[in-house]
Amino acid sequence: MIKKLFLFLFVLLLWGTNVFSQKLPMKLDDCKLWRTIDKIEISKDGKWIAYNYRMLYTESPDTVYLFNVKTGKTYIKAGISDFGFLVGGKLLKYNKKENKTTSDSIAKNSENSASAIYLLNLSDLREKKWAGGPFMVPIGQSNHAYYSTSGTKDKSDVTFVNLLTGRTQKIDNGGNCTMSGKSSLMYTVKSGNNNILYQWLNGTSIRIGEIPYDVCQIGQPDASGKGILYCSSNPNNSYATDVLYLFDIEKKKCNKILDYADIKGIPEGVKISSSSKLINDYSKVLLYFEPSNYAQPTQDKNGADLELWIWNERLSPRRQSRGPGFKISNYDSYIWDIKEKKMMVLPTKGITSVSFSENVNNILGAIGVDATAWEKESDWKMTSNNDVYYIGLNGKKKMLASHGLFDINWSPDGKYILLYVPSSKSWNLVNMQTGEMTDITKGKVPYPLYDEDSDYPFEAGAYGIASWNTKIGTVTIYDRFDLWTLDLKGVKAPVCLTQGYGRKNNISLRLPDKDYSTPSTFYLVGIDRNSKSKGLYELNGGKVNKVVADSKYNLKIESFSADKKTFIWDKENYGEHNYWVADIHFAHPHRITDMNPQTKQISWGTSQLYSWTNYEGKKNEGILFLPEGYKSGKKYPMIVTFYERETQDLNHYRIPEYSSATIDIPWFVSNGYVVFAPDICFEIGKPGESCYNAVVSGVEKLIKDGIADKEHIGLNGHSWGGYETAYLVTRTDIFKCASPCSAVTDMIADYLMLRGTGQPNMYFEEDAQGRLGKTLWEDPQMYIDNSPVYHADKIHTPLLIFHGAEDKSVQPYQGMALFFAMRRLGRPAWMLNYRNEGHQMGDETNCRDFTQRLIDFFDHYLKEKPMPQWMMPTEDNR
Repeated sequence: MIKKLFLFLFVLLLWGTNVFSQKLPMKLDDCKLWRTIDKIEISKDGKWIAYNYRMLYTESPDTVYLFNVKTGKTYIKAGISDFGFLVGGKLLKYNKKENKTTSDSIAKNSENSASAIYLLNLSDLREKKWAGGPFMVPIGQSNHAYYSTSGTKDKSDVTFVNLLTGRTQKIDNGGNCTMSGKSSLMYTVKSGNNNILYQWLNGTSIRIGEIPYDVCQIGQPDASGKGILYCSSNPNNSYATDVLYLFDIEKKKCNKILDYADIKGIPEGVKISSSSKLINDYSKVLLYFEPSNYAQPTQDKNGADLELWIWNERLSPRRQSRGPGFKISNYDSYIWDIKEKKMMVLPTKGITSVSFSENVNNILGAIGVDATAWEKESDWKMTSNNDVYYIGLNGKKKMLASHGLFDINWSPDGKYILLYVPSSKSWNLVNMQTGEMTDITKGKVPYPLYDEDSDYPFEAGAYGIASWNTKIGTVTIYDRFDLWTLDLKGVKAPVCLTQGYGRKNNISLRLPDKDYSTPSTFYLVGIDRNSKSKGLYELNGGKVNKVVADSKYNLKIESFSADKKTFIWDKENYGEHNYWVADIHFAHPHRITDMNPQTKQISWGTSQLYSWTNYEGKKNEGILFLPEGYKSGKKYPMIVTFYERETQDLNHYRIPEYSSATIDIPWFVSNGYVVFAPDICFEIGKPGESCYNAVVSGVEKLIKDGIADKEHIGLNGHSWGGYETAYLVTRTDIFKCASPCSAVTDMIADYLMLRGTGQPNMYFEEDAQGRLGKTLWEDPQMYIDNSPVYHADKIHTPLLIFHGAEDKSVQPYQGMALFFAMRRLGRPAWMLNYRNEGHQMGDETNCRDFTQRLIDFFDHYLKEKPMPQWMMPTEDNR
């Protein structure tokens, strides 16, 4: 009997443990529990990591977590923000809330909150309040910082502070502080009518020279220690630059090199702007202008409140600037030769955009990109076509390419540009000294250099430039998978830097956003096109090796210590997102963050890649989101949602939130739905059928595989996805219900409407996502065939239509047209017309309301729950 009792109690305990440990589906407001990393930073010495979280739907973060890399211990500091490491990692600076009370507030038992700067010494974790006022400026990662305070007679003082010892050094009448190195800066001191320039270096002030003017700005010194002082000779306007001085730290001199009054030949109606640049070893100045006087707008001479639209103007009416304005394109470019006292005029007048090399010491010419001749096309082109010009310093002007969408990349030394010409599908090298252009890739690189996945009517753009090495005369470019190094002289054949590793392994290799390479090892990010995961690879000794990659995760280096030995890693997939600390090989990883611990109690789910053969006989892929505890063979209600291509986001972590446009995938998966997000590749002229071929074929395969319940499949999409949703229900009855959101339903009407930007919507249907590739009058039937509203009589699927009344991208008429078509045909449809909302919703209350209605709608049709009250006719809803 006792044994039976113990057995009963043991079974009861196990049952109870199982009951209480069972994960629960998400509730509507559980999204407010979720958080993301607002900021994460590693100290220069790699010993500490600081970070904070940002909660959804709450105010700014006010808690910082401080992680000791060596011990693995985390310290939590509440009530602080705006943190950052100083002195190479010895100190942590932050703002801390302080409570200031007044006699009245004490009486009312209330407090006024303010903040002050504090420093935390990381050697002993002692905190000290910054005594230097409301702000501080660190001097690099040195031991010092400075702050300014108001002095006498509109003058200011500068105080330098040793952050470790607290020792201060005050400079009376100091100002214009500018960093000049890792541990030094330049500043000026007012002395009578003059200013004295000093360099402050590790606690010592070094006099450089004296200037008989007010200093408006101190320019950053170059590697040789030379820099520019921007000065004003006008005692009544000390901020108007008109005199330039060159300072030399090594020689401790300040020499006047230019007075704007000496410049002759500038055009009428303008004056020299302070943004003008000294170029070519300070021998010339590239002049930028601003108007001498801004013209005042004028009234229509007839006093009429009128917009005059003229059919053959370059820009459509609503996109024109009607005010007097100032356009730099109305002027040529001017360069003043300081030594020769001679003006050089570059013929750039009328060119939309003019660019020069960022290497100001080697300006050899300019590149002009001009859309003037093709601006009218921007009504029906997604991006305006351009003409590209070379303009030499000698006044030579030469068209390099015409009527295209060109990629332009400057070499760091300013000697060349690379110009990608889509019509020839090649990169062209332009010599900025001569303007000579040479095709350096066509017939030399054996693989396409343009986006092979592009399915738009216009020519595809290039994969891009990886890097330049002008010292040895090479440039490295991308193909779909690998990196190719090209000889700028064209003598040597192109070399595949990655030796075909990417193509062989179906991995796209690219440079990382941040450079953590070493002299011996070149690191690359690899995007595995099979698993859709991201990992780290190395190029060492001419060979590519995998450093770390996981087919189930995206791995990315977020930041690293100064010695490149300690790294913060970002690791994520659909079910997890956290930051880790490890070395470059991800050896001995330690998780730093616990982003969303509540997921341990909430049913979540998984994502996986799903593939099938579409109706065109091609391999198609999509993402399949499965509920936690998914059982093979069990049929689940399913919602299909999509846009264009989705699988690149397979391993992205998805934060649950109120819906602003489409269903919240994590919420529906947590509540027992399968969600399917298929890729769609479009055929020009057949956007609707392209969607049908991909989506419906995938749905049928999921039914056949026993994953989806064929009687309970829903459909949802927003914007372009909304259009596709509306189109699909005219072609198939496979969906039990559908929700098209902010959807184009009438392509003819949409073609002839204006967007909020004033741009006619022709471009969207012809050249952009519509991908029709022809005008309405060339093929009106194509526009009708692809417009859901003209085929509404074929819709037998209940619809929940969403539109924002203030939508400036897709006019609300589009949603209304589909709703009234369904109403006239006697088909079930509901429309959610949110006032004061645009293409996507932003108001939290509206988003929550929309989310609940999406849940109600799909639960009713796909889970056969009772129809909610709001879906019933108005007389039944009272």
